[in-house]
Amino acid sequence: MPARWRTARNRLHLPENFRLHDWRASKITNDLDAHENPVEVSANARHHSPGYTMARYGRRRAEGAKKLAASSASRIGLSSLV
Repeated sequence: MPARWRTARNRLHLPENFRLHDWRASKITNDLDAHENPVEVSANARHHSPGYTMARYGRRRAEGAKKLAASSASRIGLSSLV
């Protein structure tokens, strides 16, 4: 690991296993969740197309929330979410 990254990570109090890509992915997801223009988000991320950006990041949080809710419902004995 480069010394510069180690220094920056320590200065920002980031966990040792934190990767720049994690930060980048969070930024892209946050921008899309805030309904920013997908073309601009894709260009800022330097992806080859807005379609790629949307396919990769566009629905992650919503899908994750649904899976968590379904899992929790199942655990407490609810057969389905209404």
